[in-house]
Amino acid sequence: MWYVAFTLGLFGSLHCVGMCGPLAIAFCNREGNSKWQLLASSLGYNLGRTVTYSILGLLFGLLGSFLFIADIQKGLSIFLGVLLIFSFLMSVDIDAKINSIPFVKRLYDRLRVAISNLYNRTKQFPPFILGLANGLLPCGLVYLALTGALATGNVVEGMLFMALFGLGTIPMLLSLVMGINLVSPSVRSKFRKVLPYVTLGFGLFLVYRGIVIDMPAEMNFWEALKNPIMCH
Repeated sequence: MWYVAFTLGLFGSLHCVGMCGPLAIAFCNREGNSKWQLLASSLGYNLGRTVTYSILGLLFGLLGSFLFIADIQKGLSIFLGVLLIFSFLMSVDIDAKINSIPFVKRLYDRLRVAISNLYNRTKQFPPFILGLANGLLPCGLVYLALTGALATGNVVEGMLFMALFGLGTIPMLLSLVMGINLVSPSVRSKFRKVLPYVTLGFGLFLVYRGIVIDMPAEMNFWEALKNPIMCH
């Protein structure tokens, strides 16, 4: 799961550059900053986002652990995978659907106002704090990653999954703030069209993981049959 989490963040960050790249530049690029100060600000901002993602991963991993105790984690992984596949086939915008829920909409409206106030007073807040707040903004890619954290069924693994996802998003956003154009705008715009296929691929992975999740136990069972314990 770890390489999946980092890869999802790395390729998904091509989408992030267009969506929250301007916000990252505004938060980090302060007047009079040297290149080293700009680098430190950008690292702090992105690490703040990653910490928030990790906390969310911990919470979703905790929820998944309760489901694991209830012995339905295998079914959960398959269900989440099928849900993502269905959203791809039906061209469902998961981001828009979740954000249209009244409670979620009110929560994010308040959060946007709070972040807007922070933005207006950026000199009073370190980039790390701004990154912590920005990690809570609605994002379809984060929702997608959280399904992976939920499917881990483990608090620590859920937290690590989201931490690696967050770390995967850093190189592209860091290069953007530093003025290094790693990927051209035309490539980024094309990737936005590919993002639904990332959802499909991740859904297939979760279904596969759910199907084979008990394979090691079954293999141990057959091994035990071939080598029974003999009583003396």
